[in-house]
Amino acid sequence: MKKLVNDPSRNVNAVSGMWVRLRKDGSKYDVRYVNARVKRVWSLSQTSNGTAWNVQARGVQYEDFLNGMKSSSVDLEHGWLLVPDSERCGIVRVPVPAGMDAKRVAAIKADPLVDMNWRNDGERFLSGVHWPVPVPEDESKWAGEDEFLDDEPAPITQEIAEVPPKVNTFAVSYATLPDLMMAKECPELQGLGHIKAFRTSKGKKVAYIASANGKCVVAYRARYERGSDKQLEQAVADYVAVARDLWAKAA
Repeated sequence: MKKLVNDPSRNVNAVSGMWVRLRKDGSKYDVRYVNARVKRVWSLSQTSNGTAWNVQARGVQYEDFLNGMKSSSVDLEHGWLLVPDSERCGIVRVPVPAGMDAKRVAAIKADPLVDMNWRNDGERFLSGVHWPVPVPEDESKWAGEDEFLDDEPAPITQEIAEVPPKVNTFAVSYATLPDLMMAKECPELQGLGHIKAFRTSKGKKVAYIASANGKCVVAYRARYERGSDKQLEQAVADYVAVARDLWAKAA
Protein backbone atom coordinates (compact mmCIF):
# COMPACT_ATOMS: atom_id res chain seq x y z
CA MET A 1 0.00 0.00 0.00
CA LYS A 2 1.16 3.47 -0.85
CA LYS A 3 2.28 6.11 1.63
CA LEU A 4 1.49 9.57 0.23
CA VAL A 5 3.77 12.59 0.16
CA ASN A 6 2.44 14.53 -2.83
CA ASP A 7 0.26 17.63 -2.62
CA PRO A 8 -3.16 16.69 -4.07
CA SER A 9 -3.55 20.20 -5.54
CA ARG A 10 -0.56 19.48 -7.82
CA ASN A 11 -1.12 15.81 -8.51
CA VAL A 12 -4.65 14.44 -8.36
CA ASN A 13 -3.34 10.88 -8.61
CA ALA A 14 -1.62 11.32 -5.26
CA VAL A 15 -4.96 10.96 -3.47
CA SER A 16 -7.55 9.59 -5.90
CA GLY A 17 -8.30 5.91 -5.52
CA MET A 18 -9.01 3.23 -2.91
CA TRP A 19 -7.91 3.85 0.69
CA VAL A 20 -7.90 1.16 3.40
CA ARG A 21 -7.02 0.88 7.06
CA LEU A 22 -6.80 -2.12 9.37
CA ARG A 23 -8.83 -1.73 12.51
CA LYS A 24 -6.96 -1.73 15.80
CA ASP A 25 -8.32 -5.13 16.76
CA GLY A 26 -7.00 -6.55 13.48
CA SER A 27 -10.35 -8.11 12.58
CA LYS A 28 -11.56 -6.01 9.64
CA TYR A 29 -10.55 -3.40 7.09
CA ASP A 30 -12.29 -0.07 6.58
CA VAL A 31 -12.47 1.03 2.94
CA ARG A 32 -12.95 4.44 1.30
CA TYR A 33 -12.73 5.70 -2.26
CA VAL A 34 -11.48 9.22 -3.04
CA ASN A 35 -12.18 11.22 -6.22
CA ALA A 36 -10.15 14.43 -5.98
CA ARG A 37 -11.61 15.85 -9.21
CA VAL A 38 -15.11 16.15 -7.78
CA LYS A 39 -13.99 16.38 -4.12
CA ARG A 40 -15.86 13.32 -2.90
CA VAL A 41 -14.98 10.57 -0.41
CA TRP A 42 -17.14 7.45 -0.42
CA SER A 43 -17.18 4.86 2.37
CA LEU A 44 -17.96 1.17 1.91
CA SER A 45 -20.51 -0.52 4.14
CA GLN A 46 -22.47 -3.73 4.18
CA THR A 47 -25.92 -4.59 5.48
CA SER A 48 -28.18 -7.62 5.28
CA ASN A 49 -29.36 -6.31 1.88
CA GLY A 50 -25.94 -6.10 0.22
CA THR A 51 -23.20 -3.48 -0.21
CA ALA A 52 -23.25 0.32 -0.45
CA TRP A 53 -20.86 3.14 -1.33
CA ASN A 54 -22.01 6.22 0.62
CA VAL A 55 -20.62 9.76 0.26
CA GLN A 56 -18.86 10.56 3.53
CA ALA A 57 -17.36 13.94 2.61
CA ARG A 58 -17.94 16.49 -0.15
CA GLY A 59 -17.38 20.17 -0.92
CA VAL A 60 -16.00 22.21 1.98
CA GLN A 61 -15.74 19.09 4.17
CA TYR A 62 -13.56 17.28 1.66
CA GLU A 63 -10.18 18.90 2.38
CA ASP A 64 -10.33 18.51 6.16
CA PHE A 65 -11.56 14.94 5.83
CA LEU A 66 -8.81 14.03 3.38
CA ASN A 67 -6.12 15.72 5.47
CA GLY A 68 -7.21 13.63 8.43
CA MET A 69 -6.78 10.47 6.39
CA LYS A 70 -3.37 11.53 5.10
CA SER A 71 -2.10 12.45 8.55
CA SER A 72 -2.91 8.96 9.80
CA SER A 73 -0.77 7.32 7.08
CA VAL A 74 2.31 7.54 9.31
CA ASP A 75 0.83 4.54 11.12
CA LEU A 76 1.83 1.84 8.62
CA GLU A 77 -0.30 -0.79 10.34
CA HIS A 78 -3.56 0.97 11.21
CA GLY A 79 -3.50 4.32 9.38
CA TRP A 80 -5.36 5.15 6.16
CA LEU A 81 -3.21 4.14 3.17
CA LEU A 82 -3.81 4.50 -0.58
CA VAL A 83 -3.75 1.23 -2.54
CA PRO A 84 -2.03 1.61 -5.95
CA ASP A 85 -4.33 0.68 -8.84
CA SER A 86 -1.88 -2.04 -9.87
CA GLU A 87 -2.31 -3.73 -6.48
CA ARG A 88 -6.02 -3.11 -5.90
CA CYS A 89 -7.36 -6.39 -7.28
CA GLY A 90 -4.99 -8.38 -5.13
CA ILE A 91 -5.75 -6.46 -1.93
CA VAL A 92 -9.26 -5.01 -2.10
CA ARG A 93 -11.65 -7.29 -3.98
CA VAL A 94 -14.47 -4.76 -4.14
CA PRO A 95 -15.68 -3.16 -7.42
CA VAL A 96 -15.80 0.61 -7.84
CA PRO A 97 -18.75 1.75 -10.01
CA ALA A 98 -17.66 3.87 -12.97
CA GLY A 99 -19.71 6.83 -11.75
CA MET A 100 -17.57 7.19 -8.63
CA ASP A 101 -14.52 7.80 -10.82
CA ALA A 102 -16.30 10.37 -13.02
CA LYS A 103 -14.68 13.71 -13.84
CA ARG A 104 -17.84 15.76 -13.23
CA VAL A 105 -20.40 15.68 -10.45
CA ALA A 106 -23.16 15.54 -13.08
CA ALA A 107 -21.58 12.37 -14.49
CA ILE A 108 -21.88 10.43 -11.25
CA LYS A 109 -24.32 7.71 -12.27
CA ALA A 110 -24.22 4.00 -12.80
CA ASP A 111 -23.42 2.64 -16.24
CA PRO A 112 -25.60 -0.46 -16.82
CA LEU A 113 -23.07 -1.87 -19.30
CA VAL A 114 -20.15 -1.55 -16.88
CA ASP A 115 -21.59 -1.55 -13.38
CA MET A 116 -23.38 -4.88 -13.28
CA ASN A 117 -25.20 -5.47 -9.97
CA TRP A 118 -24.91 -1.77 -9.05
CA ARG A 119 -27.55 0.98 -9.06
CA ASN A 120 -27.24 4.59 -7.99
CA ASP A 121 -29.42 6.68 -5.73
CA GLY A 122 -28.10 10.20 -6.27
CA GLU A 123 -24.43 9.89 -5.36
CA ARG A 124 -24.96 6.67 -3.45
CA PHE A 125 -24.23 3.34 -5.13
CA LEU A 126 -26.00 0.15 -4.03
CA SER A 127 -25.52 -3.52 -4.84
CA GLY A 128 -27.48 -6.61 -3.86
CA VAL A 129 -24.21 -8.54 -3.82
CA HIS A 130 -22.15 -8.82 -0.67
CA TRP A 131 -18.59 -7.74 -1.41
CA PRO A 132 -16.02 -9.11 -1.12
CA VAL A 133 -17.27 -12.41 -2.47
CA PRO A 134 -16.27 -15.59 -0.57
CA VAL A 135 -12.88 -17.13 -1.32
CA PRO A 136 -13.18 -19.98 -3.89
CA GLU A 137 -12.41 -23.46 -2.60
CA ASP A 138 -9.21 -23.68 -4.65
CA GLU A 139 -7.91 -20.69 -2.69
CA SER A 140 -8.58 -22.30 0.69
CA LYS A 141 -4.86 -22.20 1.45
CA TRP A 142 -5.34 -18.50 2.27
CA ALA A 143 -5.68 -17.61 5.92
CA GLY A 144 -8.99 -15.91 5.09
CA GLU A 145 -10.75 -13.20 3.12
CA ASP A 146 -10.68 -9.69 4.57
CA GLU A 147 -13.95 -8.02 5.56
CA PHE A 148 -14.29 -4.51 4.15
CA LEU A 149 -16.59 -2.02 5.82
CA ASP A 150 -16.56 1.48 7.23
CA ASP A 151 -18.18 3.17 10.20
CA GLU A 152 -21.72 2.85 8.88
CA PRO A 153 -24.92 1.44 10.45
CA ALA A 154 -25.65 -2.29 10.44
CA PRO A 155 -22.25 -3.67 9.40
CA ILE A 156 -21.87 -7.34 8.71
CA THR A 157 -20.41 -9.34 11.57
CA GLN A 158 -18.68 -12.23 9.82
CA GLU A 159 -15.19 -12.80 11.15
CA ILE A 160 -12.11 -13.62 9.07
CA ALA A 161 -12.05 -17.36 8.45
CA GLU A 162 -8.99 -19.33 9.49
CA VAL A 163 -7.59 -22.54 8.01
CA PRO A 164 -6.96 -25.29 10.58
CA PRO A 165 -3.24 -25.53 11.35
CA LYS A 166 -1.23 -28.28 9.72
CA VAL A 167 1.80 -28.00 11.99
CA ASN A 168 2.28 -27.13 15.66
CA THR A 169 5.12 -24.62 15.30
CA PHE A 170 5.35 -21.12 13.83
CA ALA A 171 8.55 -20.76 11.81
CA VAL A 172 9.91 -17.34 10.83
CA SER A 173 12.53 -17.07 8.09
CA TYR A 174 14.21 -14.16 6.32
CA ALA A 175 14.97 -13.58 2.66
CA THR A 176 16.72 -10.97 0.52
CA LEU A 177 14.64 -9.50 -2.30
CA PRO A 178 16.56 -8.09 -5.32
CA ASP A 179 15.78 -4.41 -5.83
CA LEU A 180 14.28 -4.91 -9.31
CA MET A 181 12.16 -7.94 -8.43
CA MET A 182 8.47 -7.55 -7.59
CA ALA A 183 7.49 -8.96 -4.20
CA LYS A 184 4.99 -11.38 -5.73
CA GLU A 185 7.83 -12.86 -7.81
CA CYS A 186 9.97 -13.64 -4.77
CA PRO A 187 10.14 -17.47 -4.47
CA GLU A 188 10.22 -17.36 -0.66
CA LEU A 189 6.99 -15.32 -0.51
CA GLN A 190 5.05 -17.31 -3.07
CA GLY A 191 2.31 -19.64 -1.90
CA LEU A 192 1.76 -17.76 1.38
CA GLY A 193 -1.24 -15.64 0.37
CA HIS A 194 -1.41 -11.86 0.89
CA ILE A 195 1.95 -10.05 1.01
CA LYS A 196 2.12 -7.16 3.50
CA ALA A 197 4.51 -4.32 2.59
CA PHE A 198 6.33 -1.97 4.97
CA ARG A 199 7.98 1.38 4.27
CA THR A 200 10.85 3.27 5.85
CA SER A 201 10.35 6.64 7.52
CA LYS A 202 11.24 8.17 4.13
CA GLY A 203 8.45 6.29 2.37
CA LYS A 204 10.60 3.63 0.68
CA LYS A 205 8.96 0.19 0.46
CA VAL A 206 11.72 -2.18 1.62
CA ALA A 207 10.15 -5.00 3.65
CA TYR A 208 7.50 -7.61 2.85
CA ILE A 209 5.83 -10.28 4.98
CA ALA A 210 3.63 -13.22 4.07
CA SER A 211 2.51 -16.11 6.26
CA ALA A 212 0.37 -19.23 6.05
CA ASN A 213 0.18 -22.68 7.62
CA GLY A 214 2.66 -21.89 10.37
CA LYS A 215 5.28 -20.41 8.03
CA CYS A 216 6.18 -16.72 8.01
CA VAL A 217 8.69 -15.12 5.63
CA VAL A 218 10.16 -11.63 6.05
CA ALA A 219 11.85 -10.35 2.89
CA TYR A 220 14.01 -7.21 2.87
CA ARG A 221 15.13 -5.37 -0.25
CA ALA A 222 18.81 -5.85 -1.02
CA ARG A 223 19.36 -2.09 -0.80
CA TYR A 224 18.06 -1.92 2.77
CA GLU A 225 20.64 -2.06 5.56
CA ARG A 226 19.27 -3.99 8.53
CA GLY A 227 19.20 -1.89 11.67
CA SER A 228 19.06 1.44 9.81
CA ASP A 229 15.36 2.10 10.50
CA LYS A 230 14.25 1.07 13.99
CA GLN A 231 10.64 2.18 13.46
CA LEU A 232 10.30 0.04 10.35
CA GLU A 233 11.82 -3.02 11.95
CA GLN A 234 9.65 -2.61 15.04
CA ALA A 235 6.57 -2.51 12.80
CA VAL A 236 7.80 -5.69 11.10
CA ALA A 237 8.40 -7.38 14.46
CA ASP A 238 4.95 -6.36 15.72
CA TYR A 239 3.30 -7.76 12.60
CA VAL A 240 5.16 -11.06 12.96
CA ALA A 241 4.14 -11.20 16.62
CA VAL A 242 0.48 -10.76 15.70
CA ALA A 243 0.73 -13.48 13.06
CA ARG A 244 2.42 -15.77 15.58
CA ASP A 245 -0.29 -15.08 18.16
CA LEU A 246 -3.07 -15.78 15.68
CA TRP A 247 -1.40 -19.04 14.72
CA ALA A 248 -1.00 -20.07 18.37
CA LYS A 249 -4.69 -19.44 19.02
CA ALA A 250 -5.66 -21.45 15.94
CA ALA A 251 -3.41 -24.32 16.97
